[in-house]
Amino acid sequence: MIYIQIALAALIAGALDTVAGFGGGLLLIPLLVLAVGSRDAVLLAAVIPLGWNIPRMIAMREWINWRATWLFGLGIFPGAILGGYFLNSINPNILRMAIGAVLVIFGAYYVVRLYVDLPPPRGLKPSMFPVAGFVTGVIGSLLGAGHGPLQTGALLAASMPPREIAATNGAVGLLTAVSRIIGYAITGELHQGLLLWGLVGVAGAWAGCLIGLDLSRRSKDSTLELVIGIVLVIAGIKMLL
Repeated sequence: MIYIQIALAALIAGALDTVAGFGGGLLLIPLLVLAVGSRDAVLLAAVIPLGWNIPRMIAMREWINWRATWLFGLGIFPGAILGGYFLNSINPNILRMAIGAVLVIFGAYYVVRLYVDLPPPRGLKPSMFPVAGFVTGVIGSLLGAGHGPLQTGALLAASMPPREIAATNGAVGLLTAVSRIIGYAITGELHQGLLLWGLVGVAGAWAGCLIGLDLSRRSKDSTLELVIGIVLVIAGIKMLL
């Protein structure tokens, strides 16, 4: 039953992340928490995104800004290592509450921005990408999610076009996932039981990405983002209660 839950969670998250460009990790975390618990959910949330970021990179490779990707990577790797180091010292209940709070905040933002003209950040220089990468690396390792929207916001603040943001965020997301896996391995957080769960999740995420690529050509972004936002808020509130 756990394998089915992981596969379905990865498929749904992969489809939504591919369509919206981010948010898959935030949706994936609460579903994984219900299946395997808070700590293993954070660990799996580093492995499973490989399944949707790799095919997205392949499909959108011509729009990837590689300079921005590697600048982010300079900060993501040490940030992920640091976050992985402190993961073991965090109380599982506190971790669950933190994840829930992140879900509510980002979910509410997704919904509100559809109806309120929220000014996007501007003026971020590419030289600041390593700093942004470090922050998102720490957040991703500790909470298992939340780094995607922040990375997207940094790319938007650098005035990159939407298609380039979506493609580049896939490459940055892959670097984040790999860095987190390395960080968890160095700190001894990974265990053998995650292997099969991770493989099942990656397969589900890959299928979800293929579905998402098809849906992205048919659905309005606003409708999908509204659904994502509502689901995230509900999931976050449930985790906080």
